[in-house]
Amino acid sequence: VFPPHERGKAIAVWAGFAGAGGALGPLLVGALLTGIDLGPFKFGPFWWGSAFVANLAAIIPTMIAVAVFAPRSKDDRVTPLDPVGAVLSMVGIAALLFAIIEGPTKGWTSTPVVAGFVIAVVGVAAFLVWEFRSRHPMLPLQFFRDRRFSVGSFVITMSFLVMFGFFFLVSQYLQFSRGYSPLLAGVATLPFAGTMLVVAPLSSSVANRYGYRGSVAFGFLMTSVGFLGLAFVSSSSPYWQIAILFIVIAAGQGLVAPSSTGAIMSSVPLNRAGVGSAVNDTTRELGGALGIALLGSIATTAYRSGIDLTAFPADVQIGAEESIGAAIGIAERVGGPEGESLRTIAADAFTDSVNVVMAVAAVINVVISLTVLRVGHRHVSDPDLAPAPLAAAVGD
Repeated sequence: VFPPHERGKAIAVWAGFAGAGGALGPLLVGALLTGIDLGPFKFGPFWWGSAFVANLAAIIPTMIAVAVFAPRSKDDRVTPLDPVGAVLSMVGIAALLFAIIEGPTKGWTSTPVVAGFVIAVVGVAAFLVWEFRSRHPMLPLQFFRDRRFSVGSFVITMSFLVMFGFFFLVSQYLQFSRGYSPLLAGVATLPFAGTMLVVAPLSSSVANRYGYRGSVAFGFLMTSVGFLGLAFVSSSSPYWQIAILFIVIAAGQGLVAPSSTGAIMSSVPLNRAGVGSAVNDTTRELGGALGIALLGSIATTAYRSGIDLTAFPADVQIGAEESIGAAIGIAERVGGPEGESLRTIAADAFTDSVNVVMAVAAVINVVISLTVLRVGHRHVSDPDLAPAPLAAAVGD
């Protein structure tokens, strides 16, 4: 669609809207669940399932717009699907997510969790072997010989791992620890969305001036600074401090995502651009799923080990230790001073668990930054310059 010299800017603008859309999601869902009352105009509140039904309002018009306006493009060669590869990848990833999510509850050495990890290893290994031997693989592994493709895929996966875990926990922190309504929690994330819209379109110019390694490594360092700041917030921290940290994190992410998507797309031949785009989207979804599972599990473990409920009856202890949501629900049922005390203790314990996760996220991003500086390529070249041997290897 775009000539090579404009492709980087186009990807940057797309990434900016994608990032802003992710941040605007909590706002729209909050409006559905909380409702809006403007005197003569009243909207909602609706039941929690409306958050999923409302997606149809965006998906259906988008599908129509794509069918009408998007230019048609396809590979002239018709290749068969890879159902075996698809099933093996789903089994491996699903088993891994199950093990990570259930670990804090069932125990990391419990039979179901250990079995989940074993199935994940076997499933992923079988997927790689199958893809390597298949004549028409779902994921051509030869692409990973190009550092632009492999490093870009790694960066996208890890950045979305941290980002999805961040959004998953910060939305709960705003509501459970700070007492915000779903709508107000969504409003509180607007600085992130606004910053993504501003910074992401500029990332192409930054990458052209300072190189891929420099811009992406700096972006990860920026996000690590923001996460480190969130590791020290409390339930009573002024919102303006949190907003500044959101802006710092969004600015860093705005430098990382577009350049890495450009790296992936620049490494594949034009007739396999669909594969590059699919890998770019898959790494985002994989990283997001792993982030929610992994960082969510860390938060759950920290919450359960940090909450002190010895002053409450045994049935209250068992329920409140399950999750912050369960603890808040029990506190509302108990009511009175005892219920308020339980709410405060649970909120403080959850805030501490979020602090732990943000510290972990900061360390992860520093490690990724150093890794990119070590193994990343300096510049992202145009797709027309993809290595001929690689293009031939994946084009048969």
